[in-house]
Amino acid sequence: MVRQSSAEAVKSCLRWRSDTHLSTSGFAKLSTGYNPNVMSLFQRCALLVPALCILPTLINSSASAQFEGHDYHGKQILCYIRGREGSCGISDGYEAVFTGTVVSVTETANGEKRLQLMPEEVFSGAVAGSLTVITDQGECFGDFQAGDRWLFYLQRDPKTKSLLLKYASPTRPIADAQAPIEILRRLAHLNGSGIIMGEVTEPIWNDNKWETSIPVPDHKIIAKQPANGREYAAFADNDGHYEFEPLPPGEYQVSANTAGGLLAEEGSTTIGPRSCSLMGFSLEPDGSISGRVIEADGEPAKYVQVAIVPVSTGNMQFTSALADELGRFEVKALHPGRYFVGVGIQPRVGNVDGRSGIYYPGVRDRNIAVIIDLGRAEKRANLNFQLPPSAER
Repeated sequence: MVRQSSAEAVKSCLRWRSDTHLSTSGFAKLSTGYNPNVMSLFQRCALLVPALCILPTLINSSASAQFEGHDYHGKQILCYIRGREGSCGISDGYEAVFTGTVVSVTETANGEKRLQLMPEEVFSGAVAGSLTVITDQGECFGDFQAGDRWLFYLQRDPKTKSLLLKYASPTRPIADAQAPIEILRRLAHLNGSGIIMGEVTEPIWNDNKWETSIPVPDHKIIAKQPANGREYAAFADNDGHYEFEPLPPGEYQVSANTAGGLLAEEGSTTIGPRSCSLMGFSLEPDGSISGRVIEADGEPAKYVQVAIVPVSTGNMQFTSALADELGRFEVKALHPGRYFVGVGIQPRVGNVDGRSGIYYPGVRDRNIAVIIDLGRAEKRANLNFQLPPSAER
């Protein structure tokens, strides 16, 4: 769930527009996909400051993308990292994976680099002798120096057939790669099985603002094979890290929803021989508010957006859900707090107090609206209210 306030979205939008740019080849990568969280930011920016925050039609909604900011010699760059995070082991599409030494570095066009590499410990691929590699988003790596030792993940350019070192890969310096190297060594000794691992965290909120996340020890994770119904379990350690014993190949549904009062999005993954899948879970308190919205004539208020707004108006935050064809709505993963419920009550720029909406139990004035006090993991149901005639809205 995205919980960035509208005001914070505006600031982020302006900051991205004025302080950052995509690395030379990274901008082209926008066309490969989007991340719902990133898109949510830009959608809200577009509503709030359309003249200042514009994301062109380079974004394709069929995939996912992620970005991170870097400082490169005093220049702020935005680096495409899809695949760099959330990876372990050897994923499909890598021509070679090995540890090795940078022999030489040559600057090429558009801020990219040509590297001469000498492989050492090879985990995948037919690698023999020195290799010539071209970087992709080379500025995002920082400065390569002759003699540097890295864990390299290389791909083959389908057009030029050159070996590519993409920033959007798990490539990293040896000093930062001890954990993945250990995993690669372990996977090499597996026969037909693979590994699922990750971490379990719980976000800490203060006045509906995210502060940090903490590990959740001893939390149970379930991996189930839909094909045969077999289930496997793993438990998080004191740092929130979990790892299943080597699992047979196949598709798995993985869930951390094993403790009352906590909710996390479930996921699926496919395990192949000697493969590794990294899955993280963020546990939210499983509080919920549900009910039904009715039109003035008694008919269901179909597909209206019902907002859950914290009583504290300091950060313009809200959560919402779309009512169904019967006017029913439910908002989950709510934190303990005091909330207004209504239609059209979400804060907006120029209308911070949201007085144009209808508040539960069907009033326009927020001062007489019923405030919902929600406890931890509490489920409040049957919050039903009726909207006034359209002419009065």
